Amino acid sequence: MAGHQPTLFHPGVWFKNFTLDRVANPRLPSSRRHSPQFTAVNLVIDNDVAASSSIRVPIIDPQTGVVRQEAVPFDSAAGGVPFEQNRIRNAAMFDSFDERLREAIHPIVQDPIVTQLWKYARAAASRCENVSCAIAHARHAFEGDLGLNTLELPLSIVCQSESFAAFTLTVLHDIERFQKIYNDSIRQYRAHHHIRSKAHPVPELGTTGDWFESPYWIYGDDSPQRKPLWIRQTGGVIELSDFKGKQVVLTCKPGKLSAAAELTSLSGPNWKLRPRALMTTMYARMILSDLFIHGIGGAKYDQLGDQIMSRFFGITAPEMMVVSATVQLPIRDMLPVAKTVAELRQRLRDIRWAPESFADEVSLPRELLTLKVDLLRRIPRDKAKSLWHEEVRNINVSLSETLADKKASLMQELADAKRQQVSRTLLNSREHSYCLFNADSLKNKFEAMLATD
Repeated sequence: MAGHQPTLFHPGVWFKNFTLDRVANPRLPSSRRHSPQFTAVNLVIDNDVAASSSIRVPIIDPQTGVVRQEAVPFDSAAGGVPFEQNRIRNAAMFDSFDERLREAIHPIVQDPIVTQLWKYARAAASRCENVSCAIAHARHAFEGDLGLNTLELPLSIVCQSESFAAFTLTVLHDIERFQKIYNDSIRQYRAHHHIRSKAHPVPELGTTGDWFESPYWIYGDDSPQRKPLWIRQTGGVIELSDFKGKQVVLTCKPGKLSAAAELTSLSGPNWKLRPRALMTTMYARMILSDLFIHGIGGAKYDQLGDQIMSRFFGITAPEMMVVSATVQLPIRDMLPVAKTVAELRQRLRDIRWAPESFADEVSLPRELLTLKVDLLRRIPRDKAKSLWHEEVRNINVSLSETLADKKASLMQELADAKRQQVSRTLLNSREHSYCLFNADSLKNKFEAMLATD
């Protein structure tokens, strides 16, 4: 299993799905193939907040060669609600996204993935009318065209199962102990990594009177913004509330099958109980999968999850696989080659301290050049050295004054080099969406990364 939000993410994230397919379905001769084969599942994290409705695209000015970034929207707004609540607001904008994106990325890429991808996205949008659902459906269909054999499982569907409810009740019925372990582990993690921010890696859980904040969200179609789920245990029952009008009472005791069924029965359009990040991967690794594939960021994050998992459940955290990839847009020879910023800064420094180094480029006073060479051959070691320094300085000043035009030229080159440096940084970013790349080129790079003997 691997997982990510249903977005137009960069190739490094998409590489996890190719790895997932290769691990579960190794390309081996039947004589060497292990049996049974595994099922590869991508967990669609659709309870995170959809923060953007566009992707950023590098644009090269044909006149100046300067690169800027331009946002190309696929919808009019993201809404700040969970992905599963993120309905399409502007159907015409969504439908035309591929055409506008192809125009924007030309001439860097002539045949981007979005051309094939968006045919599937439009078809999916007509069924689910949800931005993130359509993007996830389109990617999975396109992965099938590329030969991947995986399944998709939205977290919103997982959260309607009694298995998830039973796991959740294990935490909620022991919320006071869980919260102490959770907060203690966060403080230890911050101290170990010298983190001062109270928001990183995650905020601590709070208390209000006899109410305990849990590591879960609650929302619904009637109030789609995520709110913390608070827990209170009184009189043998457990109360669940978002402090904003949603409140229910569970009467079944922990460990009873009926307790999970009771919690599951609450699930509906206006009652959506969803885990926060650490609980998501905790459940995925402990219950849903034999092996979870993380990127570097998720694996770093789950160091904290491992500690909480081990202390609360009394188990050794399951091992995980970590993969990472960096793929850049094909920009070779697209920008003119120039001297580096460091080289030009050094040449400008030479105008002041070593103006004679320009003698092959500019006509300099021969008598001053001869005098400086002579001074450098007889560096004094006594009190006369201060006078020697003054003579050298005066010669440098005189020579530098004759290099005013050269200095102006270098200053212009430096300004151009700085702009090119910014342009190359933008073009070389690993954060560009996978849908900007050419499918064959990207697949070949992934296959090469995954190649084994």
